[in-house]
Amino acid sequence: MLSIKSLIAGLALSTGFVMSAFAVPVTVNLAPNTAGYVWSFNYTSSEADVAVTGWSNKSTGNKAIAQDVIGRWNNSGIGVENANNPHHAVDNGSGDYDALLFSFTKVVDLSGLNIGWHQNDADVSLLAYTGATPFVGNLNGLGSNWANLLNNGWSVVGNYNRNGNGSFAVNTADVTSQYWLVGAYNTAFGTGNGLTKKDDYFKLKAITFEAVEVTESGSLILLMLGLAGVCFARRRAA
Repeated sequence: MLSIKSLIAGLALSTGFVMSAFAVPVTVNLAPNTAGYVWSFNYTSSEADVAVTGWSNKSTGNKAIAQDVIGRWNNSGIGVENANNPHHAVDNGSGDYDALLFSFTKVVDLSGLNIGWHQNDADVSLLAYTGATPFVGNLNGLGSNWANLLNNGWSVVGNYNRNGNGSFAVNTADVTSQYWLVGAYNTAFGTGNGLTKKDDYFKLKAITFEAVEVTESGSLILLMLGLAGVCFARRRAA
């Protein structure tokens, strides 16, 4: 079966649109030699810059999804919530779920993740914003049910069974988006072999992505390919 990237080249040639190929993959180290808690981290790269924020529905209060601080640990990675270990990681323990929102300056194909620290298990849920309306930039107003994201422009790219540190590939369907969510595995986003809940704790050390450069005339093709990638991902998950 043709990959989405191969489809891009074919569509561009057949329609006469001019659009460049995917850029060279770039890996961003999320845990350089600085540590601490902040509301957001900003990273730069040769292809695209990215801002990262943390989101959680805590186990206390009204449990609504809200922005939370993110912490960074040297050579281990970043996590969500200023709490005792292991709850300062990206986790789904104690009745809450954590996720990292990546807001890029360009549309990208997020292709790899690297876990630098984990405890118990490290299953991951990955979502991309593919809505027809512009993303508002935050997850406010969704209540406490993470499944509400799926009715507000977000699509499940995949759930990944992980039980250790290291790099792994994601998004084999080549979905493209400017906004991505990387969270501890959440049952609201599907099930699968080996996926478990309430025992996943990890710190995300790095991400790998490829920026997508398009001319104005090629933007329609990009939209079509983004939708095609989502359909392909859903078909694989079925």
